[in-house]
Amino acid sequence: MCCRGAWVVVTPAEAERYRKVGAGRWYTDAGMTTDGAPLDPFEPVAHGHFRIRKRADGACGFLSPDNLCRIHEELGGEAKPLACRVFPFRFHPVEGRPLVTTSASCPTIVRNEGAPLAAQAREIAALRSEWTRAFPEKSGAQLFARGRPIAPETLAAIKAALRRMLDPPATGGAVDLALAAERMAHWLEDLSRHRVARLEPAAFAEYAALTGTYAAESAAAPPPARASGVTRLLSRGFLFTVLAVREQAASSAPGPGRHLRRMRQLAHLHGLAPATEAVDRAALRHVTLDVSDPAVHRILRDSLRACVEGLGTGRRPVIDELAVATARPSSPGSPWPRWPPIARSGPGSTPRP
Repeated sequence: MCCRGAWVVVTPAEAERYRKVGAGRWYTDAGMTTDGAPLDPFEPVAHGHFRIRKRADGACGFLSPDNLCRIHEELGGEAKPLACRVFPFRFHPVEGRPLVTTSASCPTIVRNEGAPLAAQAREIAALRSEWTRAFPEKSGAQLFARGRPIAPETLAAIKAALRRMLDPPATGGAVDLALAAERMAHWLEDLSRHRVARLEPAAFAEYAALTGTYAAESAAAPPPARASGVTRLLSRGFLFTVLAVREQAASSAPGPGRHLRRMRQLAHLHGLAPATEAVDRAALRHVTLDVSDPAVHRILRDSLRACVEGLGTGRRPVIDELAVATARPSSPGSPWPRWPPIARSGPGSTPRP
């Protein structure tokens, strides 16, 4: 699954080693250059690194017909590219203790299988050391929004309030994820208002602490609100970006056909063209998840909690990181799909995306 989706970046040293052992002969879709020479499996990218060329079907060229890695088969698991050996982990350049997160795109992570992270501490530490040497990153200032730094103590208070919104109620039972996501989004939207975000650091910290406590402890649902026109426009742009990235990950072959498909998708998302094979805007408003299934409930809650725990470690400002994970649902009857796609269910309740 990984070998059929992501681009695999290799370091200059890795590319040189593979070339020396003649790894090109294991490449299953090498092709030829314009002068008739075999195509180099490694194409240059930024910062002197390379990436493995994909086959015409979008898979890694070193994936065998048996869905096995040819580099692994021939040279052993430790010789696989560092990017492959690190996945599904990610290391974050933050001060203090090293932070490691996992990718929810990995089925093993979603199923919560395998050895706990604590049991892999030695191996993960070795991978982190190798990763930071190959792909060094500077830890920049933490930003709440673009151009707006945030103090670590204030960020910790925001994360604590968000965690409390995802905690089960004191009366017992499961947390209402739709209500929790709605409450989180309303509070974050308030914090991101221009006159709030531009408060002096001490005043912003005090405001976040007071409103966060109220938002986390209030039993009442936030008032219904319809997403603004700008929000819906940006949501369509975000969805288009997701579609474009997925298509690019599936195929490395550029051409006019790809550009035409993207133009059709963009036109459809803005209501100017019919549905495409990739997306049907009208169907999106009916997408819901029944969280009465304990497994679905756990995955969604763990995903939201992981997002909260990792705030301040990504390359985006905090509010942008959260916007990707959760956004305020629009009112019933909105022409645009409600986010997030979480349904309330229970005796006498109406599922509400």
